[in-house]
Amino acid sequence: MLASLVQVNDARDDDSVRFGLSGEAGLNDGVAFPFVILGLLLLQQDGNPGWLGDWALGRLLWAVPAGLLIGYWMGRGIGRLTLSLRIANEDSTLSPNDYLALALIALAYVGAEWVHAYGFLSVFAAGLGLRQEEVKSTGDAQVPAEHLVQPVVGHQNVDPQQAVHGDTDNLEDSQVAAGIMMGDMLAFGGLVERAMEVFLVTLLGVVLIAHCDWRALPIGGALFLLIRPLSVLAMPWGGLLESRHRLLIGWFGIRGIGSLYYLFYALNHGLDPSVAALCTNLTLSVVALSILVHGISTQPILARYEQRKKRKN
Repeated sequence: MLASLVQVNDARDDDSVRFGLSGEAGLNDGVAFPFVILGLLLLQQDGNPGWLGDWALGRLLWAVPAGLLIGYWMGRGIGRLTLSLRIANEDSTLSPNDYLALALIALAYVGAEWVHAYGFLSVFAAGLGLRQEEVKSTGDAQVPAEHLVQPVVGHQNVDPQQAVHGDTDNLEDSQVAAGIMMGDMLAFGGLVERAMEVFLVTLLGVVLIAHCDWRALPIGGALFLLIRPLSVLAMPWGGLLESRHRLLIGWFGIRGIGSLYYLFYALNHGLDPSVAALCTNLTLSVVALSILVHGISTQPILARYEQRKKRKN
């Protein structure tokens, strides 16, 4: 899948293009939310002169930082609590950690929505907080915990001494527990992500027959060839990215689950039926066009990029 190909491979992957796209994938969905709501208010505002100030205060200045802070500290807190309990109960290797990722996603999302913050941003920040707690537990930011030890398949059912790969004799309990926790969560998260990708693409193919709209072609062309590349080039990257990196990031603009989420959100907030039908047709068609165009071009472009990077190194 396109998303899997352009994301970072693991915690030691510092490639500028994959790192930038992975960070953007987690952040831009939440950052876009206030502007989706602004669009809905523009369509539905009833002449109240203070509606723009209410939006700026509640939906922008409050909801964005609140979502980030709630998610980050929830990730830190749950990570610290989980590691402490496993170490205290000498259970750093045997108990499964698979569903901890889903629990953290659910808690971060619901917690943010409860205080009228943005759940997407909260989930993104929760992952950052959990990673920060893992780095703190290992005592070495350059060596992620899941690289210090790796859980073996079925590690819950074997002797603790045989449950992991790695030099556990020279590692502290916190490092072993963090490595097992992160290894399990990353493996389970990758499995869920791939399953969701297959489900959503299949569902999109089924419903696209009734919602295909030719007007998506010029819109998609403008997004893929003008708006996305120009917005990336306009960002003040400084020395962080070379020109070729900016061009790659400008091309790999993925329209997917975030677009579908906002479409469903808008449909459930009183859109006029004709506007709702237009938004549905255009969104589904542009997402399908993105999957087709970017999916075909990703492998050859990335292969050429990797070859050039190897020659340069």
